[in-house]
Amino acid sequence: MASLKIPCFGETEFYENRENNSSVSVVIPHADRTAFDAYCEKLTQNGYRKREARSIPAHEYAAFQSEDDAVFLNYFETVGELYVVTEERCNYFAYTDHPGTARLSTTLTQMDLADFGMSYVIRLSDGRFLIIDGGRDFETDREKLYKQLVENTPDGQPVVAAWILTHPHSDHFHLFVSFMETYGDRITVEKILYNFPEHDDLERYPDFTRTDKRFDYNTSALAWVPRMLACIEKSGADVYHPHTGQIYKIGNATCEILVCMDDTMHCTNKVNATSPVLRIELEGQVILFATDASFSFASLPQKYGAYLKADILQIPHHGFQSGTAEGEINGYKLIKPRVCLLPVSSYNAYTAFCTHRDGARFLMTTAGIDELITGDQKRTLTLPYTPSEYGRAELKSRYTQGLNACGAKTWVFMGLNTQNPDDFEFSLLNMTHVKPTVWIELYFEDSSKCIRHIKTELPALSTKKLSIVGDEVDPDALYFNWLSLKKQGIPENADFSVRFLCDIPIVVSHKHHKASYSSSNF
Repeated sequence: MASLKIPCFGETEFYENRENNSSVSVVIPHADRTAFDAYCEKLTQNGYRKREARSIPAHEYAAFQSEDDAVFLNYFETVGELYVVTEERCNYFAYTDHPGTARLSTTLTQMDLADFGMSYVIRLSDGRFLIIDGGRDFETDREKLYKQLVENTPDGQPVVAAWILTHPHSDHFHLFVSFMETYGDRITVEKILYNFPEHDDLERYPDFTRTDKRFDYNTSALAWVPRMLACIEKSGADVYHPHTGQIYKIGNATCEILVCMDDTMHCTNKVNATSPVLRIELEGQVILFATDASFSFASLPQKYGAYLKADILQIPHHGFQSGTAEGEINGYKLIKPRVCLLPVSSYNAYTAFCTHRDGARFLMTTAGIDELITGDQKRTLTLPYTPSEYGRAELKSRYTQGLNACGAKTWVFMGLNTQNPDDFEFSLLNMTHVKPTVWIELYFEDSSKCIRHIKTELPALSTKKLSIVGDEVDPDALYFNWLSLKKQGIPENADFSVRFLCDIPIVVSHKHHKASYSSSNF
């Protein structure tokens, strides 16, 4: 590979990133189909043999091999980008899987975890397992996973056909490490798939040094990735580093890599954005595991269009949003899932977090899904899966109950007077993990004195006392606001009413006055 320098054709605009010790990705923007063909021809001229080629609408993929080196090409017409990934000592073309006789129903289990994370166990038709991530390092979750494997193995020692690790965050890969250190000699792991940035790549990913304050030990990737690598080596499993466009046959499952860090390293240093999106075909259904990937950073909707259609969707980043809400919503419109898996508790899903994010709210209220399954309890789906006939009603009920538990979006207080300084003092309570903007309006008997668009920010999980005309508020938040507090001022000895408006439910109270009206505006 040293004899072939990429980019090959004198391109002056490109992004080159070393992914790890063996892989380099080059993104060439403003490319067209002729560039893809030119690289295919160039590789052939330099002694590379085309091993794979595949075409779906607006996406061309090809893979080349020369001895132990490989080059993977992906061209996406809709975004005009060509991705060239080189990997030294690549064993992708030696990938093999040896399924046994189909003898069991295929099941997909969303594991319940002590703290939100991600753990999916697929029992293949031959009795082996496909595992995606695992969760945090909790003893109870290790025990649950081992029990899940043993109880669903009819005889003998559990066999994991493939264990896929998505990215180096504690709520995804730590359990694999502690599980293998505890139970590694009681199970067989045939293959491990992961494609991480190097754990010590602090220049690109400074978050690798971050540790979770909730734990009394080092949870950073600096500490855990080396332990992961040691477990992988001890397991004796075959190791593969998935790249965009590749397809892995795992028993009766077909797993296609739609995006991975090949697609995002040039545009963000967010570790979540290195996560893959996995399109898995099983028992005539398509399951889209979005892991913690960012649809927007990876341009997933633009690249794949209608090819994203899936029966079951694992909602990305636990419904907390990764990237932009617009990117997620555009993806959901194309995926059109009937069933959504949300690896987080119902409390976080409907009350504290997800429902206040635009993407998750779209799925809950607008996308027309038939069932949303949260992670409070272990849930096993037999594939092909038909959603519950009560799923939509349950989703609507939980969504409404969750918002009601947070407060209301509109609060009105009447009978106040500007002569009383205390009448400007209010307490605001935010019981969610979201940091909302609160708008405040003052109304007087003389409508010309009306004041609108006073703005304040409300921290997550907090109560805040403020004067609605004091330093804690922005009195002139809009570029043009002819009814601003700054322009209008406060009239003397005047009765007034105040309205609070927020995009998520909050609680507003006054020491001496009861709210005259509140509305959730669902």
